[in-house]
Amino acid sequence: MSHPLKIKEFRAYWIGQIISLSGTWMQHIAQNWLVYILTKSALYLGLISFLSSFPMLIFTLFAGVFADRYSRKKILIFTQIFSLFPALFLGIIINMNMVTLWHVAVASFVLGIASAFDMPARQAFISELVPKDMITKAIAMQSISFNIARIIGPFLAGIVVTNLNFQMCFYLNALSFIPLILILIALCTKSCSTSEVNESFKDFFKEGFNFLLNNKKILYIIFAVGSFTIFGISFIPILPIIVDSILHSGIEGLGMIVSSVGFGSLVAAGIITLRKDIDDKEGHIFKASMIIPIGILGIAFSKNIYITMGFAFLLGFGFVNFFAVSNSFIQHQTEQRLRGRIMSFFSFVFLGFTPIGNILVGLLVEAFGVKNVLIAYTLICFLSGLFFLKILFKRIS
Repeated sequence: MSHPLKIKEFRAYWIGQIISLSGTWMQHIAQNWLVYILTKSALYLGLISFLSSFPMLIFTLFAGVFADRYSRKKILIFTQIFSLFPALFLGIIINMNMVTLWHVAVASFVLGIASAFDMPARQAFISELVPKDMITKAIAMQSISFNIARIIGPFLAGIVVTNLNFQMCFYLNALSFIPLILILIALCTKSCSTSEVNESFKDFFKEGFNFLLNNKKILYIIFAVGSFTIFGISFIPILPIIVDSILHSGIEGLGMIVSSVGFGSLVAAGIITLRKDIDDKEGHIFKASMIIPIGILGIAFSKNIYITMGFAFLLGFGFVNFFAVSNSFIQHQTEQRLRGRIMSFFSFVFLGFTPIGNILVGLLVEAFGVKNVLIAYTLICFLSGLFFLKILFKRIS
């Protein structure tokens, strides 16, 4: 059975991603805990996550045009270099005992700008490394790299913060970008730029938008992704509140729960890569959408860290089956020259809606409490999956 890891270029890129993303997760956990120590506020935890994701709303669709007009490889090299500096800045400012919430906010926003241009290019770049019949497996392998990092990064963050200091997490993250930069420079790939001299950015964007409007299945999946982003994954930034006030654990407990989400995601991605290509992708996406609200509801009622870890595992399992197969479905339905633009719409709702969800969950938790908010989110996710992926899909099948 053919597999993306048999392709040398993809294998090197995949390993580089694991190293880079492990550093990013290490910083993410340390930064969340740092904000919690500085503020003890769910609102500020949501606000910082909002600032790191808000650039997605502003730049992602524009970045999708870039990903179809210019070399995706060069875009990725630039975004990795650009991402290095906020991590280095925070490490230095913490080391000087000068860190404030505003320093974290500015660094988060700058990193968000890099991520906005990185995501569409990263999603579309897969098709330059593997043939079309391996795209589903390659996307699942990307999920594996992301979730290996989600296990390694939080675990290392707990060890480093407990035994060394906060700033070391940020320094190590800055270093983690370097291997992927070097790998990207060394990669030999065929450029998939489709730019023509007389074509404007406006025409490029309009072509992608019209394609999306005319393909209802892709459109409904993107709506579902947006809903699950706002009301599904957006509660992750307030995990320190759950860990401290309900489970009465410290940063080690936070790392354990986040790692459990990563482990569940890793198992799901592993199953996808080992099986034959999923024929009924629409049905698979719907079933996965029903797993997510179960995980959220379990976390809402659990008062034991190990039970919470079990539901976090289930949540990660549902997330990857839902988001990875949705990604694969969209890429299979989209021709190569439009893929950067269409994946920018996917990235726009997947990551661009994250700041809305982050600020919303912070406000709601402050007003109504964690448990009530999670119960409401469970209901919304269940109804969203039922509406977008079952009722509307039947109408166009």
